[in-house]
Amino acid sequence: MKKFSITLQDIIQSHQKIQPYIHHTPLEYNEVLSQLYKTDIFLKLENLQITGSFKARGSLNKLLTLDEIERQRGVIAPSAGNHGIGLAYAAKKLNVPAHVYLPKDADQSKIQALKNYGAQLSFFETMEDARIAAINTAHETGKTFLSAYNDPSVISAGGTVALEIIEDLADVDVVITCLGGGGLTAGICLALKSINPRIEVWAIEPKNSPSIATWHDQGKVTNVELKTSIAEGLSGPIDPETITFPIIHQYIDRILTVSEEEIVKAMKLMVECQYIVEPSGVAGVAALSQCGNELKGLKTAIVVTGRNISWSRFISIVQKWR
Repeated sequence: MKKFSITLQDIIQSHQKIQPYIHHTPLEYNEVLSQLYKTDIFLKLENLQITGSFKARGSLNKLLTLDEIERQRGVIAPSAGNHGIGLAYAAKKLNVPAHVYLPKDADQSKIQALKNYGAQLSFFETMEDARIAAINTAHETGKTFLSAYNDPSVISAGGTVALEIIEDLADVDVVITCLGGGGLTAGICLALKSINPRIEVWAIEPKNSPSIATWHDQGKVTNVELKTSIAEGLSGPIDPETITFPIIHQYIDRILTVSEEEIVKAMKLMVECQYIVEPSGVAGVAALSQCGNELKGLKTAIVVTGRNISWSRFISIVQKWR
């Protein structure tokens, strides 16, 4: 297992650095979910974060580590949308040129947000094509490449979400989060297990793209058959050398996978809670259909990670799964 050197102090310092640029998002007791599952369920509403997702935390934390020459050269990142939006926001705040590489089928609302923040955009056939091209361009130009997950600064920033949960609900029993490349989950694991090892961390991944769930079960990185998921921010190939996996494998209490249908049902349920949430942002809520009964008597915080979805795509998804 790979070693890593991210500490609770790193996460605390990251929170102090990025606080002037982000919201301390609400941890809101949710009546609908609490009554439905007969327990206390709180939502950590990162869908109300600046840029509409938690991703701005990691980008800010990374850009604040760059020296003046690196800032002048600029930053580059592949993204299905939210990572790029977070980077574009951070880059605009810190006056750093940003170039985002996107798959051609990226959500139109995310593309518009990137344009609004002034990022340069390039489009590719698939997300993997965008990732490879961004890495190559970074090598060729000297721009700083920013992974959405495989970076200590991004992982430390993910842990800042956990610090805010603990600040608002010190006696939380279980924290449930969405799992893609693992930057958020790894950071939350490190923070919570350092503060109170008895707090359980559960991570939720799409059944169509169960990379880290499979690696965790097998205890090693292995080939995983991937299918397309409506939760594009949680799906697709993951760097097999990512530093997130050893952290998650060591500290996670449970990884669950959710179907496309469960994700859509959770999107509809969140509308009843008066929130529009994108598919990737609602995976934690989607898992309640499997594990909700196990949470009785436990104070549970679910991280709702993002809201960035066009209305036309939202309607298309929920109508398809009626």
